[in-house]
Amino acid sequence: MRREFALLISALVLFSSCASIFGGSKKEEVRKPPPPPVAEEVNEQKPSKEQRAEGYYEIGISYIKLGEIPLALNYLFKAKKLKPDDPKIYNAIGVAFMRRGDYKRAESYIRRALSIKKDFSEAWVNLGMIYEEKGDLRKARRFYQRALSNPLYLTPEVAYYRLALIDEREGNLEEAKRELNLAVRNNSDFLPAYLELAKILEKEGKVEKAKEIYYSLIELYPKSPYAYCYLGRIYKEQGMAKEARRFLEKCLSLNPEVSLAAKARKELEELNE
Repeated sequence: MRREFALLISALVLFSSCASIFGGSKKEEVRKPPPPPVAEEVNEQKPSKEQRAEGYYEIGISYIKLGEIPLALNYLFKAKKLKPDDPKIYNAIGVAFMRRGDYKRAESYIRRALSIKKDFSEAWVNLGMIYEEKGDLRKARRFYQRALSNPLYLTPEVAYYRLALIDEREGNLEEAKRELNLAVRNNSDFLPAYLELAKILEKEGKVEKAKEIYYSLIELYPKSPYAYCYLGRIYKEQGMAKEARRFLEKCLSLNPEVSLAAKARKELEELNE
């Protein structure tokens, strides 16, 4: 489950102007990448090298969102060739390699981005995620804090969320809740923070409070499967089969392909036995 969130969050931290996959708007549409900029008429002025680089970059990140990593890298390398000192291009290449699971290459490109722009908070967060994968939580924490040291960082909720995950893993639940609340304060539409906060409340035995969060999220995000699935699991554990079945079936109907749905199917099978 956490890996699904990590993949989604990695798309957010490509650059500061990118809206959150969960927040910013309650519905995000992934569109087919636009064609690279070209002159429409013979007499029209051709796009500059910078404009072409920006066009290739935009196409590249669109392909990252679609999960088409080879195509993404193809366009991002074209952008890098035209604009070799643009840190956001190196950061995007790093994210593409992260999505592929090639963390060694990802780190080299993200560090290149940081060598060009030292206060590039999104790149610091990506570097932290790489070190989480390595199991070096101390360095990961330091990189997230470095991202937050920039007062102009536009998506601090991401860094607070990652810090909360580390504190939760280390058993520091009060600190994790504090960081999740800071994430929500910075972006009231940031779904992962609400979900993680509810999960912590469940761990603390505050199940009814967790359920309140899940019901609120269903009102805000009726097409997101997560809250339905978690509510279904809670009701199953409470022996309320009818309610559990209703929420688990809704989870499946919204997105039957993700691993979350596989867990929902398993819960339903156990209910039907």
